[in-house]
Amino acid sequence: MKRLPAGAVPVLAVILGLPTVLLPGSVTAQVTYTIAFGLLVVLAWLGVRGRTGRDRTAHGLMAAALTAWLGGDLLYAALIWHFGELGDVSAADVLWVLGYPLLAAGMVLLVRLRAPGRLREAALDVLAMATVVAALFWQFMVAPEVTGNTMSLSVLFAAFYPFGDVLLFAAGALVVLSPGERTGATRYLIAALTLTFAGDVTISAVSPVFPDFDTARLDSVLLLANSLFTAALLNRDADQPAGSRRADAQRLHPARVVFLGVSLLTLPVINDVRLGDQAIQRLTMLSAMVMLTVIVLIRFTLVVREQEQVRAALAHRATHDQLTGLVNRQELHVRLSAALRQRAGDGPVVHFLDLNGFKPVNDRYGHAAGDFVLVEVARRLRATVRDTDTVARLGGDEFVVVSAAVDDVAAVTERLRNAVAAPLHHDGHDLRIGVSVGHASAAELEHPTSDTLLAAADATMYREKGATYAPDATIGMSRTY
Repeated sequence: MKRLPAGAVPVLAVILGLPTVLLPGSVTAQVTYTIAFGLLVVLAWLGVRGRTGRDRTAHGLMAAALTAWLGGDLLYAALIWHFGELGDVSAADVLWVLGYPLLAAGMVLLVRLRAPGRLREAALDVLAMATVVAALFWQFMVAPEVTGNTMSLSVLFAAFYPFGDVLLFAAGALVVLSPGERTGATRYLIAALTLTFAGDVTISAVSPVFPDFDTARLDSVLLLANSLFTAALLNRDADQPAGSRRADAQRLHPARVVFLGVSLLTLPVINDVRLGDQAIQRLTMLSAMVMLTVIVLIRFTLVVREQEQVRAALAHRATHDQLTGLVNRQELHVRLSAALRQRAGDGPVVHFLDLNGFKPVNDRYGHAAGDFVLVEVARRLRATVRDTDTVARLGGDEFVVVSAAVDDVAAVTERLRNAVAAPLHHDGHDLRIGVSVGHASAAELEHPTSDTLLAAADATMYREKGATYAPDATIGMSRTY
């Protein structure tokens, strides 16, 4: 069966919702509304079909929310038909209220699936904004119902509905603020949440101000919102509402700063207006301000820590070799110069190592094998020397070890040679690598510098290489360090 295009669903809802706008409360409006809503629920479950795992659970929760709302409408109509006029609360309210957490849970799970491990900042921002919205709803919608009234089911449900809207607001804000491209399904979800939130708030606000206005007309707005939820479930890119985003789009959006700024300003303004002097209202506002302050402090702390981590990473990259993690040439000169200024005994002592047989390994087994050799040699050198010694990679297959002082230079040289020359095993191959080691100490030079000390160690290394291996054309050449 050919799938109904997602974009056609809202159009169908608008057409079938016209009687609700033009003839609110009529039999025609009630029948067309019920047919339209029932069709949306069927299409929503068709959108769930074919999905698997937690993705199916997320979409199923959203479809279940629409089903609960439809069930509430049908149950309310049945109760009216059987009992006549009902009070402020009926069994249908249970289903209507149930739809809010079901929908919010489905949205949150969906976003978590699309942006795993990347929602911490967005969740904190959403929590801050939801705290303000909840405080506003309490002040203007819930408190007037609760204050001076005995606790009853009607009072409880009067509180449940506004806070259900807070859940929807939080879910919508999480979709907006979560990282990822805004797909067609995401836009349907955002539009649906916006209409649902606006419709519920308008219905709650219009009744006290305009008692003669028939709020049944606004059911068409909620029908359109439900059609947008259904369109999102039918849309195949609902599988990726928060996919990967380009790096330049990861920057902090100005709207995010504005929302947080408004959140910080709103609660103090409400508190200064002092719309009510009831102790419960003052306590509620104080609790909201404390919670908002804690959230903002956590958010600020996380931002500062991330900046510190970024700076530390950049500083490490500037001073260390990216492949092996050893100190690089620039940092080696800095540390060697510092060691020369703080000379202890005959130190510092420099060992210069150049691998033998590295190029044939690289040529025969590929660059991956060559990288493995360099990383393993670096690991072995670090494990062989003291924690206070410096191990550096100059580039290519050349390494340097700097020690503040050495009692037995020959013994250190032999340990370094044995560590590097030990067999290497990579991808089923035995790799044979030798090493030539030269050394020099500051005590041997008249006016030692980092350059002259490295050059002296390099020269002794090349003398060893020339005595052990075939003459190298570069032996005796002047090199700059």
